[in-house]
Amino acid sequence: MDLREVIAKHKQLREKDKMTVMTNVYKRAHPGHRTRSMEDDILLATNSTTDRVLFCEKPDGKKKIKIPVTMFEENDKVEINYDVLDCHISVCSPSVPQLFSDNFDYQTRYHFIRGIINDEVLGNTIYADFICDQYAARVSNLQTYEAISKDVIHRWVFPLVPDNCALEEAYSYGRRNIYLSINVALAFDCILEEDVVLGSESSVGPQTHITHSSIGRNCKIGKGVKIEGCYIWNDVTIGDHCILQKSIIASNVVIKPNVTVEDGCIISFNVVIGEGFTVQAGSRLTTSQQAALTSSDGWEDDNESSVNDKPFEECVVEDVGEGGKGFKWDYPIPDSDDESDNFIKEKWHTTVNTQDEEEDEESISEESTPSATPELVQLLSVDKDSETVMFYHEILDSIRSSLTDSVPNDNTILMINASKHAYNVPINEVPLHVVKAILEGPPSPSSKAGMMEYIIKAFRYFQSLLVHYMKEKEVQKAVIVSMSEYATKDKSFASLFAKCVLELYNLDVVEESSILEWYGQFSLQTDNILEYSEVLRHIQPVIEWLETAEEESEEESD
Repeated sequence: MDLREVIAKHKQLREKDKMTVMTNVYKRAHPGHRTRSMEDDILLATNSTTDRVLFCEKPDGKKKIKIPVTMFEENDKVEINYDVLDCHISVCSPSVPQLFSDNFDYQTRYHFIRGIINDEVLGNTIYADFICDQYAARVSNLQTYEAISKDVIHRWVFPLVPDNCALEEAYSYGRRNIYLSINVALAFDCILEEDVVLGSESSVGPQTHITHSSIGRNCKIGKGVKIEGCYIWNDVTIGDHCILQKSIIASNVVIKPNVTVEDGCIISFNVVIGEGFTVQAGSRLTTSQQAALTSSDGWEDDNESSVNDKPFEECVVEDVGEGGKGFKWDYPIPDSDDESDNFIKEKWHTTVNTQDEEEDEESISEESTPSATPELVQLLSVDKDSETVMFYHEILDSIRSSLTDSVPNDNTILMINASKHAYNVPINEVPLHVVKAILEGPPSPSSKAGMMEYIIKAFRYFQSLLVHYMKEKEVQKAVIVSMSEYATKDKSFASLFAKCVLELYNLDVVEESSILEWYGQFSLQTDNILEYSEVLRHIQPVIEWLETAEEESEEESD
């Protein structure tokens, strides 16, 4: 985002209200958005006229939050927001450091905000600046580290992308979001599937398969290795036939041949994993002597000198295998009032909500690819490993993100066209994928009424986009045919089908003749009339209304 706008806004607020001490940036992001961290969930109330912050509280697992009645009595218009992401960007007045030092209770920024809001004596004020079509996020834990990394790779933060930044090394950008630096050595038959960043002086051995991963400089990856969803830093050596899944590998780590690293692992600096060893899911491995000597509450005790005098054990075979180096690090037990431990307890790729969403958005495996799930009926019959599925996966991500972040239709069209060229998809198939992505609904499960509300909202928001891709009459008919096939397979959608067709007609996306011609084909054939009986029953009132309107139009013209 451009910070000049919020800085200018803060200066204007200071001119109007000398007691303004801070302006915070919040981004519109629905609950479950991948850049929203559990620790940063907030309920925010503002004066909808001035954007002054009136109330701010973290749910922290609470089902109910009490809001003071006086807030509504003292303000004519109050806006309560839970669909916001705290970007942790604050423009502050010179008095903020002094306020922090004068109040010992202000240990964090969150404490400071709540303290200023609740302090009626000094009269200091805080304001909010809401952004929708700009990008701002903070890495505060492993979940947001991965989410923001994916946003960078997917070019949501353009121009801040690997091939366009003033970094120490240059990257080239290829189809399927493949970024390669200089002096990279790739074996002839290795596969870089999609969303891969490969640093300079790194090498990839034959028959190795890498997807959704970032690899740093001077890394040596052996033969027959499988890497999925990993973030590998610099100077890492990975032996032959290893399997690494959704983990972080720090610099100077050595992974010997035939090692399996399961989901959610963090392997710290200089760790060595013995040959043939399996690192269990969620393991944290380190070689740090300080970590070994730290007591359970995070502080060293003078009475523990006898324990600390024991020789340091560099290798625990049960943790890293024979010939390895390192040991497991367990979470310290924090004080009961310590809020900073929340992000530590969120185990990466082992928390159900986070895992489900990340797999839905990024994985192209049979279980998590939308086109391969049994609940979803494909509008196109394609092989689950084909480029068409990868293309649809990008369309789904673009549609959902554009709707959530209010991205202009023109920008979404540019993203879709870029994906179309990357995967060589015919232009007449693009609207089928777009409509399919809308019909799939929101990322989280929804009721029938909620699903219809989402679909109608998406149709209306993407009206110009749909018109752009569905100008041809044959394309309109193909979309209606695909939607009707979907309705025959998914009975819950059969009753929604008519509403969807009528909405597309009202938005001038499909023409009346396209709908009537689709319906007219059933009078000429009886083979599959039974299969479509439920669909036809629901669409019948719409057809009768269109036919009546057409007859009236002809009579008027006569």
